[in-house]
Amino acid sequence: MNACDLQKRNFLKNIAVAGAAGGIVAMSQLSAAAEGSDCPSKNSVFNVRDFGAKGDGKTSDTAAIQSALDAAGKIQGTVYFPAGKYVCAKLKLPPNTTMLAEPQWGYRGMAGAVLLLESEDADCVVDITGSFGGRVCGLYIRGLGKKAKISHGIYLNNDKYSPKEDSCVIEDCRVENFSGDGVYLKRVWLFIVRRNIFMGNGGAGIRVQGWDGFVSDNQLSANSSGGFVGDTTVATVMFTANRVEWNGSFGLDIPQGDAWNITGNCFDRNWGAGLRLCNVADSTVTGNVFRRCGKDASKLGDIYSCQVYLESCKGIAVTANSGAAGKDDRGKGVITPKYGFVTKNLTYCAVTSNTMYMGFTDKFFNELSPNTECVVKDNLGTIRK
Repeated sequence: MNACDLQKRNFLKNIAVAGAAGGIVAMSQLSAAAEGSDCPSKNSVFNVRDFGAKGDGKTSDTAAIQSALDAAGKIQGTVYFPAGKYVCAKLKLPPNTTMLAEPQWGYRGMAGAVLLLESEDADCVVDITGSFGGRVCGLYIRGLGKKAKISHGIYLNNDKYSPKEDSCVIEDCRVENFSGDGVYLKRVWLFIVRRNIFMGNGGAGIRVQGWDGFVSDNQLSANSSGGFVGDTTVATVMFTANRVEWNGSFGLDIPQGDAWNITGNCFDRNWGAGLRLCNVADSTVTGNVFRRCGKDASKLGDIYSCQVYLESCKGIAVTANSGAAGKDDRGKGVITPKYGFVTKNLTYCAVTSNTMYMGFTDKFFNELSPNTECVVKDNLGTIRK
């Protein structure tokens, strides 16, 4: 067995171990497999440094990185990014190809492999349209600020590509400081977004039009247009164990869809309702915590000063959630929200066994219009003054 075959076998062995463990394999092993390949034509891992990328925060690395992506795309391989700051314009991810770095994300500093948007002329940094199974893992992707020309961190737009739905995996990334959305998936089918930070974007942290998604263990913080926002229909999604906080609109906002499972999330200090569901059917909302939402609902409408807003929904069950009203951190600002639940035109829904101790400043339930064949019982709540 030659050295190249052995290197490839070791890399595949590491991937198998990662799958068995249900997580990411030790990135040091992946790094070792990716470093300085003597035979990139036979190896499935392509190091961007081998293609001329500098990662010095000054040199434009677009051409070098795209060359690595194109080479990996020919064999459905992996492009590896060592730590560094890679200045780049729009990058195109080929089908069934992986972009991989060692995840180093956190709230402060720029560690690990950082992709820095080079110019406002690009509508995104990573274009995954047509990637059909592409993966973006472990990268820190940073834009030019909220006031720049609209651009997104990771973008999939199948309206311009084909009538077919796409699939993708985005994990262990940090995406921030874009004028548009952190991630915008338009017409996507089967998407996995997990263990990411989406923070400080001018649009939404995540915006989706699509079906069959798994969104879990993400931090969605301080995005101007909301944490997770549905673009028309979003259906059949598991939304689990996310922290959705301090967003400038709603925490989770779904205008239409069905078969949602919203479980075990924390919605904290969003400007509007922590959760807004409109025209959603056959879904569950269970075991979530709502804290201090409706922070500044005056910009959205006073009615959205609530923990949960439900309108024109059918067949949804909302149970075993808790909520608390409060001020900003360190006791600053105004106590919100005004209401626990706001409901309008619900049909065959059950809202049961929820508790909001000191969870609102006015009413537990504000029913804007009569609901039909609904069960609302065993809910406990008190006013916070």
